[in-house]
Amino acid sequence: MQATFAPGILFLIGAALVLAFLGAKVMQRVGIPQILGFMLAGLFLGISGVLDDTTRTALFPLVDLALGLIGYNIGIELRKEVFRGQTRRMFLILLCESILTFAVVTFLANLVLGQLHIAIVFGALASATDPASTVMVIWERKCKGNLTDTLMFVLAMDDVIAILLANVSISVAVIFYSAPGTVTVMSMIVVSAYEIVASSAAGAVFGATLVWFINRESDRKQLLELELGVIILLVGLMSYLHLSSILSCMVFGFIVGNYVDPAKDPVSHTLHVIMSPIVMIFFVIVGASIDFSVIANLTVILLASLYVIGRTASKYIGAYGGAKISSTPPLTTRYLGYCLMSQAGVAVGLSLVIEQNLIGLGQAEAIYFGVLILNVIVVTTMILQIFGPIAANEGLKRAGEFPEDAFAPHDEVLFGTSLRLEPRTENGNPDNMSEYPPPDSSPDENDT
Repeated sequence: MQATFAPGILFLIGAALVLAFLGAKVMQRVGIPQILGFMLAGLFLGISGVLDDTTRTALFPLVDLALGLIGYNIGIELRKEVFRGQTRRMFLILLCESILTFAVVTFLANLVLGQLHIAIVFGALASATDPASTVMVIWERKCKGNLTDTLMFVLAMDDVIAILLANVSISVAVIFYSAPGTVTVMSMIVVSAYEIVASSAAGAVFGATLVWFINRESDRKQLLELELGVIILLVGLMSYLHLSSILSCMVFGFIVGNYVDPAKDPVSHTLHVIMSPIVMIFFVIVGASIDFSVIANLTVILLASLYVIGRTASKYIGAYGGAKISSTPPLTTRYLGYCLMSQAGVAVGLSLVIEQNLIGLGQAEAIYFGVLILNVIVVTTMILQIFGPIAANEGLKRAGEFPEDAFAPHDEVLFGTSLRLEPRTENGNPDNMSEYPPPDSSPDENDT
């Protein structure tokens, strides 16, 4: 059988990149995070019919790769020095905001549906925070400080909690519609724990292996292709094994970022330039997935409204309360909640898994709720992705974590900056690669 080549895919990718770049420039002109420009480009391509369902499905491998690269960069930003003496504080904030969000959204969804097993699913999905768009704002503005450090930790761990809650909620829903004794909550909890442990272990093994190679190479740039190849290999393996690519790549990035010999020349900026087009296409696909026809359903409108209100309020109150209890510096306490509003990749991905699980049960009610869950999450993602990055941008700005040269001409490389947030130094020179100061040495100047 002769293989065929579809040149239209290359045309579409080129059009997506050009439109995303132009959209980003327009957003940048009016002071809005560039991520919205990427999504508007996708929305245009989706409405025009250029980026249809078949084409989006063909591009899904790029979605997996983009999520893996985003996870890698969250991990590489997590400096172990930042957690010295602060792990307990950050975990307290994380638990407060995620558990409160789960409880509030579950309560509100149950008020509308009167079906607790479905309301629990909405609560689990609401606990997820999209790291991609928020990290894009951090990269674009070159943010650094106590709020940025805390935010990176919460973003990294939020999705771990969401994955666990979502898997447990799926088990509850499946048990509700299954014959007694066929599925147990314990078995689903074991499956969820396996996914988290196996994904983390794979990331750790790949990371340790790459660190071993890098530390024995005199010029790290010689291993740039290997480093990128290992990331792609890890993402592909996770997709094949049906594990979490974003979680495994977080662990991978954390190990590479913290255990490579500091004397080695970092290649993170070069990797960032290489990955930028992939991440741009990811957000174009997210924008093209928006379907305005779902808004015509009154149940979806009511559920989506309560979901957005409940999630937004509980994320902010939970983060504020956790930060207040743990004696977090004032500006971080005040503005952390602003940075937790976005919802995208993880929540949408989990909602697709939940929909397929419920449809697979074959019961009319289960199928209805599966479709309903997906529609509500699509609508809320559209809304939250509009104001979420703007809120994060405003919170980081008010916390004083924008450097003075954030908009320098030489920084305008797609997402605006190099990948890694450079450590703070005494003389302000980013080339001086000194370590972060221990948290208990002196309070951050932005939070006094």
